[in-house]
Amino acid sequence: MTNHRAILPASSQLFGPAAITITVRGRFAVSSADGRDLTPGYRKERALLALLALAPGRRCARAWLQAMLWSEKPADKASANLRRALANLRLALGPAEAALKASRIDIWLDDSVTVDSTPVGSGPQELLAQIEAPDPAFDEWLRDLRAGDVTDHDPAELTGGPLRAPAADTPCGHAGRTGTVITIKSKERSHADDARFLEVLLIDTLSSRLEAEGADAIYVDSDPGKDLLDRAATIIHLEITSVVAGGLWNVLLRALADHNRRFLWSGRLRLAADVAQLAQGFEVEAFASRALHQIQLKSQATSPRNPSSLLVMQRAAAQLYSSDPDQFQRARTDLQSLGGGDSAPVALAWQGFARLVGRLEFGVADRDLGAEAEALCQEAAARQPGNPLVAALTSRIALDLTGDGERAAWWARAALDGDDRNPYALQAASRVAMLEGRADDAFARAQEGRRAAQGLPHAFAWDMELCLTALGIGALDEARAAAKAAHQQNPQYRAALRYLVALDLLSGDTEGAARATDHLRRFEPGFRTSDLSRCDYPMLTLRKLGYASALPA
Repeated sequence: MTNHRAILPASSQLFGPAAITITVRGRFAVSSADGRDLTPGYRKERALLALLALAPGRRCARAWLQAMLWSEKPADKASANLRRALANLRLALGPAEAALKASRIDIWLDDSVTVDSTPVGSGPQELLAQIEAPDPAFDEWLRDLRAGDVTDHDPAELTGGPLRAPAADTPCGHAGRTGTVITIKSKERSHADDARFLEVLLIDTLSSRLEAEGADAIYVDSDPGKDLLDRAATIIHLEITSVVAGGLWNVLLRALADHNRRFLWSGRLRLAADVAQLAQGFEVEAFASRALHQIQLKSQATSPRNPSSLLVMQRAAAQLYSSDPDQFQRARTDLQSLGGGDSAPVALAWQGFARLVGRLEFGVADRDLGAEAEALCQEAAARQPGNPLVAALTSRIALDLTGDGERAAWWARAALDGDDRNPYALQAASRVAMLEGRADDAFARAQEGRRAAQGLPHAFAWDMELCLTALGIGALDEARAAAKAAHQQNPQYRAALRYLVALDLLSGDTEGAARATDHLRRFEPGFRTSDLSRCDYPMLTLRKLGYASALPA
């Protein structure tokens, strides 16, 4: 009886024999072209090869591999362990070590590698048999992989059925899932020009923000198709009903989830139906920020065990701003788990931004931090060119971490070119304008960014931007009000507390300065007001604008 071999295709087979063959059904094995056994002796190395062999494109982000194999280790130790595992794996492969490729961001298998899914012997053969789970995250990935393997249950398909690896764009690789599908539909389409324009303005604003933040698939007034919906980890239906009456534009936005259209959230917007004013203002952007945040919260509450990559990333991004070290570490872990799919580029950019937060907020002094952050953002931009959020985060890293003002300005312009209403793009542009001495422009951009960010859980970061740019134009009262607003939204936000101390002292409010000082000492026990003038204390704007020298001794 002929044994039909189920070989997953590799382009190198067109040109010659594969350098190595990885057998994934039944006993896991690695063999050379001449039949020598090259199977690694260590279970972590075997698991690493298994992850690569069954990944889409046989490529995985380093961060995702770290999250799969060292999920309970800090990021720096996980990274070191991965480097060690790669070195061991290359030793095990010997002359075939070139089959394993790596960059600062990704690890992948060369096209010369053959992945063989042929069952050995008769009867069903389990995928990756005798591969022990070296980590809880890997254990879950392996369970999902086997659960989605149809060939393990249908003997008729054993000789030719395709392997269905878990989708790499979900945090734990849930089998058969492909992320988030979003539909946006107008329920009551108006034929009036003004009403239709306003409706399209809202739809485009929602679509642009979702796309920038890494949404996998957005369908406006169209059907994604049953196959795509069946493969989605999360489905969000946005339904818009809008009416212009009595000079007012009334909007009802409803968010429904998944196939059963479970209710998530509903929000209302009522504005003067002034097309010119609404097109120039930021009320629609603020409504979009609020809506997307509320939908994220409700989605996580109703599906806490299986969130899509988009929802995980939105939560992690907000946590990076929290000033809480535990939330910061959770955010880094979540971002590292997002190794593939359409959300991966934005997740890489947020990982780069996490390096900046580590330096500014938690004093991480790793000399490679800037290079790592730049590499992550460069990879993100290469994978998803034109994304305004990626460009904005890249600009922030260039300005505040690596000190490259020209590069920061280029990326800020790129962010605005992508979406000049995006709050992150406006914040980056404001920072660059301050650097270039355009204080009025910086303040104007900061105001626009703050209005667009209204409703975000970390809108206090834009309040702080408003504070700094207000100082640039000498508006101390506005700077103080903005710092107070940032503190009220996030009482742990040390940047706001530092500037509250300084601005209260400058305005002669000694009682307010004392209260802010006491609060700041909860997070910086050794803080003294004299620290505000120190050259190494994070109050650069205060010093550059000359306000530090005006502080009372």
